[in-house]
Amino acid sequence: MELGAKIKHFRKRKGLTIKELSNLTNLSIGFISNLERNLNSPSVSNLQHICEVLGINLMDILKSSSEKDFIVRKDERKEIFTTEDHNIKFEMLTNGNKNLNSIAITIDGNSESSDVSWGHNYDELGIVITGSLEIQIENDTYLLNAGDSIYISKFTPHTYKNPSSEKNVTHWFSVKE
Repeated sequence: MELGAKIKHFRKRKGLTIKELSNLTNLSIGFISNLERNLNSPSVSNLQHICEVLGINLMDILKSSSEKDFIVRKDERKEIFTTEDHNIKFEMLTNGNKNLNSIAITIDGNSESSDVSWGHNYDELGIVITGSLEIQIENDTYLLNAGDSIYISKFTPHTYKNPSSEKNVTHWFSVKE
């Protein structure tokens, strides 16, 4: 199921119309309609906000619907989201409905997330696989390098960027509640 179909599924499950979701998220009716038809892509912060309003974990909407595979080869990862400028890519590290949510985020050199995450409704653990990641949590900035990890408590605002010219890859994990 594609991202738009998943958003529509969870919206209907919550009993909301597109107009009601629009009012609750401050996103236009046209934007949500196009999103549900996969005609446009949301920013990370818009997607997080939609998930918050729908009462779901961001990973619920990003996860794969396949439940039979327990091995994911690097070249077979499902791409779940790419920013409009294609500088940041999100991929699934697991298939199916698992209790552990996991994604790989790849950030091109000298790129940053233009969205501020107000925090998720789950704790998350990030591990830098390659390159460097500069992450700002509230008012503090941290530089992480390959092999470093960071634990972010739920509802903690944060932003991130790749401060180097080298590609950055991080793996992020959270437990489904």
